[in-house]
Amino acid sequence: MKHFRLLFVLFSLGIFLLSACSSNSYEVDLDEVPLKVNFINLDSLSLHANWTKRDQLFMDLKKKDEELFNFAFSYALEIPLASDTGFRNGIDRFYANPYIASLEKALQTKTSWRQASSTEILNGFKRLSFFLPSWKQPKQVYFINSRFAASAFCTDKSLAIGQERYLGAKDRLIQQLPSSQFYGWIKEAMEPTFVSSDALLVWISTHGLEETTENYASEMIRWGKMLFLTHICLPDQPESNIVRYSKKDYEWANASTKSFWQYLVDEEMLFKTDEETRMNLLHEGPFTIGLPQESPDRMGRFMGYTIVKQYMENNDVSPKELMKTPYNKILQKYQAN
Repeated sequence: MKHFRLLFVLFSLGIFLLSACSSNSYEVDLDEVPLKVNFINLDSLSLHANWTKRDQLFMDLKKKDEELFNFAFSYALEIPLASDTGFRNGIDRFYANPYIASLEKALQTKTSWRQASSTEILNGFKRLSFFLPSWKQPKQVYFINSRFAASAFCTDKSLAIGQERYLGAKDRLIQQLPSSQFYGWIKEAMEPTFVSSDALLVWISTHGLEETTENYASEMIRWGKMLFLTHICLPDQPESNIVRYSKKDYEWANASTKSFWQYLVDEEMLFKTDEETRMNLLHEGPFTIGLPQESPDRMGRFMGYTIVKQYMENNDVSPKELMKTPYNKILQKYQAN
């Protein structure tokens, strides 16, 4: 009887150890990660300051991160930087625009959203720092008004969030945007719940994994790695937010992975090198070209995420090791369910 009990205990322990080895744990003690990131509402500081304070604000920003300064004002707001007078007049015209004035009023009501987003983004970067300590981390995160130029943009030092693009698709100011420039599918993506994953993903794609040129499959797996890393850095976010899908689109994508994989295999698309294949399967749009119109866009990214996620679930691999794993090794182990 004693032998039976001992065998039972050992058998149970074996099952426990096997399950522990086969499932990766990504828990991080955030208090033990000494990362400091400053969150700054640059748009609000600029809007409410007089020109004496504005001059100092912009001078400090240029010294701290000239690339971000140029993006925020020259590129996004199209304000000339050649002369102080032209720059000042451009800023004044921007804030005097009736639509921008309404937009700014709406953004001022989003304090709680900015605070919650700041906390989640900071925690996401803490996890990223823990998983990949050698990777670069932002020193500042700026909330800006990008005049809808970008959801997120990063430099070597900083990250900028175009907060007007997170007001929500149903917000009247979003609905007022001209449909000739902002198609319905673009407006539908302007949801506040996407901000944290956008912030992490744009940083990872810029500073973590360089774009590949080998073929479509290598780039698909690169996106899969980046999305998986974003997922484990933001564990409280639903996967639909990580891949930037609505719940409906996420369910469609999940239900269609097997047929989409078969489509890639049958059409011999995995090892194509043309830019058109990448654009059709990886880039944003109303749907994924080559698939039914009810499909979500970027199905190639979602497929990459599905493949990488399965690989990590079935193999004892750290995030650091994943980043170095060749795409074809991950691809060869994929089993379509």
